[in-house]
This record gives sequence, structure tokens and C-alpha cells, in this order.
Amino acid sequence: MRKKKTWLYLAIVILLFAISSLLYVQSHPGTQKPVASPAGSALKFKAEKQHLSNTVEVKGKSSYVKETIVYAPFSAEITQWSVSDGMQVEKGSPLFNLDDKSLRDEIAEQTASIRKSELEAKLKTAEQAAAAITGEKIAANEGEALQLFTKSASKDVQEELDRVNRSLSSVKLETKREKLAQAEPVAPESGIYLMAGTTKPQKVAEGEAIGKIVDVSKLQMTTSVGEYDVFRIRPGMPVQVNIDALKQTKLTGKVEKVSKFPKTTTATDTGPAQFEVVISLDTHDNLVAGLTLTATIETDNKQNVLTVSTIAVQRDKDGYYVMLETAQGVEKRAIKVGLETADKTEVLEGLQEGDTVVLQ
Repeated sequence: MRKKKTWLYLAIVILLFAISSLLYVQSHPGTQKPVASPAGSALKFKAEKQHLSNTVEVKGKSSYVKETIVYAPFSAEITQWSVSDGMQVEKGSPLFNLDDKSLRDEIAEQTASIRKSELEAKLKTAEQAAAAITGEKIAANEGEALQLFTKSASKDVQEELDRVNRSLSSVKLETKREKLAQAEPVAPESGIYLMAGTTKPQKVAEGEAIGKIVDVSKLQMTTSVGEYDVFRIRPGMPVQVNIDALKQTKLTGKVEKVSKFPKTTTATDTGPAQFEVVISLDTHDNLVAGLTLTATIETDNKQNVLTVSTIAVQRDKDGYYVMLETAQGVEKRAIKVGLETADKTEVLEGLQEGDTVVLQ
């Protein structure tokens, strides 16, 4: 019995010692050594010479550079068409004929009215000359003198009004005669005639746009860029263009004009400013106006420059740097950068061709 108690006491002592040791170890942890990451987990990039370029991608519509609108000279019915939609026309060739009967009647009526006014003016002049021969009436008193003066002044004013009215009528008559001379409009330029609508109109109003003549050999693309891109784009820059509807069709062109002023916006518009850019397009069989285009403007182009992957370039308060792999390990190396793109960054100083940089 005594032996059992002895073993029990011994077990209790051992258990208490084990618990105390465990608590001591937990309350006094030792210094842990860092676990080195395997070398294969680091990304490595070579510094190499490449062709480096920067681009801006934009979308827009194609349009003809030169469009001459054809307007109706006066309101009338069209009696005959000499052209059809898409027809080639030469400068001076007839387009259509307008019914000019109503206009001729108006001209004849206005001519007669002006002639009548002129004859009436001559008659008044003759009557006034006859009255002068019979003798000028002398006023007997101040009141009669005032009446005579008023009558003479009124006569002079009326004569001046008649002259002004005749002059205005003559101007209107000349305008109608000019319109009559355009009863058979001719093509102002050579090119392709395009109807303003889907069908040939049979009746037109004065000043109405009936169609247009376009030069299909010269097309352009009009687009807009934001305020961060407008300062990178200059006239003359090369452009690669794709027709969205024809994925395999590649076009070329160049920047023709960059607006110096943003497009007009409303007072409540808080979006970034947009600037218009015009791109001239080289001729192509599939290129017509109205197509949706995607253009890539090359804003920078450098040949045979030392580059490194952009994701390997880091920056701190002292500037740009990379982690360079050397025989002794990896070290921080300050660099000077030039042209930057999404994939590559030009290195002006700090690296040599063939160096390996590490991204851990």
C-alpha cells in the first residue's frame, strides 16, 4: 500500500514538472530564424535592347474631307432629274430642273408694279412743274405760312419714301431674276452625287438641302481625346486604322489637326475635357464615309534602346530602382528611366544589356 502511494506521489511530481516546463517555454519563446524563400519563386527579367513605342487608341467615324451641299434656289416642284444617287458628275453638268412658272409670274407682276410707280412719280413731277408755272402762292399770315411749309415738307418726305420703295422693289426683283437663272441647277464641283434622303424629292423648299457632291478620294476620321492624351498628340504622327466591321482590313493615315480648345460642354458637366482630333486616311477600296473606325496613334518611337520589364521597376523617395541579381546576391540598383510603356521601360542609366533584375 505504501509503494502505491509512493508511485502516485512520484507521478504527480512528474506531471507538475512537465506542466511547469511547458508554461516556461511558452512564456520565453526563442528567436526564430527566417525561412528563406526558394530561388525559383522570384521573377527574373533581362535588360535588353528593343524597339519601344507608345500609342493612344481612339474611336471615331469616317467622313469625306470635301463635301459640297446642293441647296434648292427657290420653292418649286422638280420637273426632271438629271442625276441619281451615287452618280459621278462633272462640274457644270445639270442636276435637275425646277418648275419656274410661278417665279416668272412673280417677276412679271413686280416688274409691272415698279414701272407703274415710276410713271406715277413722273406724273407728280409734271403736275408740280405746272403748278409752279401758275405762280407760287404767298402766305397772307403766319398760320397760312405754316400750312404751306407743312405741305411742302410732306411732299418731299413722300417723294423720298416712294424712291426708297422703288429701290427695294428693284432689289427684290433682281434677286428673283437671279433665282430664275438657277432653275436648272448645275454641279458646283466634280465628284459623286449623293441624295440627302432615300428617294428623289418631287417638291423642294427654298434653301432646302437636296444632296451633296463628295470627293471619294479623300476621307478623314474625326475623333476625340481626353486632356491627358491631347498633349501627346501632334500633327504628322503616323496612325494605324482598323475598320470595325472588317477586322482584317488595315488602313494607314496621319494626324492632320489637333484642336487647341476643348469641345463645348454644359455648366453641369463635370467630366474631363475632350479635344477633337482629325486624322487623314489613305485611300482604300473598302473605305467609305460613315464607318466606325479604331485608330492607334503612335506618339513615341525609339529604336534599339535598353529596356527592362515595367513591373520590375520600383520607386521610393530617392527615385527609380530595380533589384539587380549579382554574384553576391540581390542588390538595390538606382536607375534613370526614359520612355515608359505598359510592358517595357527605357533605362537610360544604371543597367547594362544582359543584366538580370529580380522581382521577389
